Amino acid sequence: MKIEGFSISRFRNAEFVSLGSDVVAITKSYDWVGLGIPGFYTRVETSLNNLVVQLNKLNTTTETAGAGLADKQFNNAWRALKYICLCYELHPNEDKRKAAAVLINLSKTHGYNLHQESLQEQNAKAKMFLADCENVEEAKLAIQQLGIKDIVDNVQIALDALVLILDERNSKNADQKRENDTKLFRKELTESLDGMFKYMESMSGISAGGELDIMIKKINESILKLEISQKMRGSRKSEKLAETE
Repeated sequence: MKIEGFSISRFRNAEFVSLGSDVVAITKSYDWVGLGIPGFYTRVETSLNNLVVQLNKLNTTTETAGAGLADKQFNNAWRALKYICLCYELHPNEDKRKAAAVLINLSKTHGYNLHQESLQEQNAKAKMFLADCENVEEAKLAIQQLGIKDIVDNVQIALDALVLILDERNSKNADQKRENDTKLFRKELTESLDGMFKYMESMSGISAGGELDIMIKKINESILKLEISQKMRGSRKSEKLAETE
């Protein structure tokens, strides 16, 4: 029994991972070890895991020395703002105490301890806080009442510097390297699947109607499902092109 023909190059990363996951799940119960050939299954499982890890890296911002320094400077600016507000919260002037409370509560709304968040979460929450400082009338009045606009501006400057470094880090060269790494892991999974499929087809031909045939049918169902998804995607692209003409 033959495994359905397909083109790996046409599969998106998510689709390829889906196929690999299906194959691992379908063939897991097969007695590879008992036959003395666990390598086929192990190679597919390992190659799949390697590709998944690589794809996760593509979606994760890793910290560099430059980003670490910029992040430290942002955290210092953020802490300075918090500590000044805490000091003003003990001020003998009631208006200043109320103004400090406004800013402290505002910071708690978005994330008081931003340094404990991931860079993405930290930056997003800091942007929301600074936007409120600029647009919410109560916050604007509180900053004016305390005379700490320069302290708030320092937080904005430090955040802008951090975001700029993170953007520069994700340069074209870095993207190209990650893309090349991903192609390598895709190639490894392709070769692992190819080796397993050839074995399964060969042994199915020797002993038809057995467990291998059942697994091949399920794998073919998975492949056909992805092929249908590809055709639908191609059809949608054609429709969009037609709409723009």
